[in-house]
Amino acid sequence: MLRPLFLLACAACAQTPDHFDALSFTVPKGWTVERNAVAAIVQYDNGRQYAKANLLVPRPAEATHQATAAADWQFHAAKFGPVQPASVNTTTRNGWQITTASAVASLKGQPLFITIATYTSNGLAHSAIHFANDAALLQIATAIPVTCNAPQNTPDTWTPTAKPAYVELASPTAEVRLYYINDALDKARPNTVGPPEHYWAAIVEPAFRTANARKYEGVNYPPVYFMEATAQDRQTGKAVYVAMKIVYAGGARVIVAITPNQTTHRRHFPHPNDMDRMLALNKFPVTAEAIRGTWVRNAGGGVEYYNAYSGAYTGMAANSTTDEFTFNADGTYRSTHRYANTANGATRFNGLDYQGRFSLPTPWELHATNRVDGKTKKFWARLEAVRGGYLLVLTDSDYEPLQYILYRTR
Repeated sequence: MLRPLFLLACAACAQTPDHFDALSFTVPKGWTVERNAVAAIVQYDNGRQYAKANLLVPRPAEATHQATAAADWQFHAAKFGPVQPASVNTTTRNGWQITTASAVASLKGQPLFITIATYTSNGLAHSAIHFANDAALLQIATAIPVTCNAPQNTPDTWTPTAKPAYVELASPTAEVRLYYINDALDKARPNTVGPPEHYWAAIVEPAFRTANARKYEGVNYPPVYFMEATAQDRQTGKAVYVAMKIVYAGGARVIVAITPNQTTHRRHFPHPNDMDRMLALNKFPVTAEAIRGTWVRNAGGGVEYYNAYSGAYTGMAANSTTDEFTFNADGTYRSTHRYANTANGATRFNGLDYQGRFSLPTPWELHATNRVDGKTKKFWARLEAVRGGYLLVLTDSDYEPLQYILYRTR
């Protein structure tokens, strides 16, 4: 068994230069390269042993490097079992902050070695996602040299501005509008009209004169709601290229991209689904003045039960939670958390109360003293624009699935 592994390792000695988007990398001898809208996939498979390096093209980073690395792990690795990596190492190189996280999972009775390298710099991120069922192949995959040739002041750096109907994201070569969820507009859509046609007529046509609008015709599940066309800005008279994508997440989120021409649009968004990532850029820095006051989250749900044989109603179970944070001008805070559970006609109540001091070491972090066991808790923090104001989003830095999405009450 050692001889084949030795030969595999030697394959890394002969490599072929290659590139994709802003990435440059080398391909080990005997390995192949595939490309899709967001990654170059360098892989080896001999029927028994396999390895894959998914080299993701540059994209906007999350609020912090740690949040970007955690998101990579949750999206690419956690679905195979390891909720958290077994080992993590963070360093810097050539202006990039780099976190390498690793773990071993199991897939179809074989070990699955996972290593993810996340790079961030000046609001930009790219990643190398490695999978292998063989440790020697994993070593070859992780040794593939990858460099990102995107400039530090990349033209894909987007500046957000909250407007009455949408968030405007501006870059030197494009504008993207993230329209706020509009329940009334969504309910006004007739059953005979598809979402792309409905929102194109309601949002795009009033602002642009379009010609030969085209829907996305690819086969996808879930469906891709996308339209694009050459156009003229009704306000300025400029010739532009307009594309619209609808993402259903808590309602219809309409994304409109405006570029000088189709070539520029394709450079920013090679595939319609590439527009989805722009939703994550609806984020604004947190200041003590901006969050002063009380913020609340209410959530809950219920299930009714019926006898499977008789159809008779047998009761229901329901739960509800309320979280409230108050931030004061003197740097103190108070938070209350209430939970109610109803089952078999009885309701149980639980609650927690915290108070202490808060600070904002960066515009994207909020520290609150005297939380669980009297310890200071670090939250990733951001403001998200909505119609009529902002939401305050606090994410537990130690357990990122715990997220408070709060609206201001006073």
